[in-house]
Amino acid sequence: MFYVGLSAEPGREDVAAAFAAHAPRARLRWGELDDDCAGVVFLRIERNASEFGFVLSATNLAGGDDYDLGLAIARTLSQALGCRSVCDGTRHGPDASPGWCLVWIEGQAWLGDDYHSLFYDDSPELSAEERAGLGPIKLLHRLEL
Repeated sequence: MFYVGLSAEPGREDVAAAFAAHAPRARLRWGELDDDCAGVVFLRIERNASEFGFVLSATNLAGGDDYDLGLAIARTLSQALGCRSVCDGTRHGPDASPGWCLVWIEGQAWLGDDYHSLFYDDSPELSAEERAGLGPIKLLHRLEL
């Protein structure tokens, strides 16, 4: 499973084009998991209250490396939609912390820290005061990818 946060709303055709470029054999299915899942990537788009207002969630049952596919889809959608995107960046951080992310800006990757961010930590269980303490993802430095 992987996620891609986007600052612009992707259309289903945008998502399909990105997957066609990076996982051409995958069958895309929008919605929940079902019994017919061989070679399928199940997709959902949800709203997010952060600077990345849309989150594409992908449950990949088509095979391959979810981390690498998430990077490729995030970069492609960022470029196609002319927006910022964010995806898992744990393999690019300086340690094993799960809070590392990659933010794509105009085709360039930045290492980010999403701890204490509205994107990562927002929850219905938070009080208004706790939510007010959350901020944007912190950009740390450019990466050459």
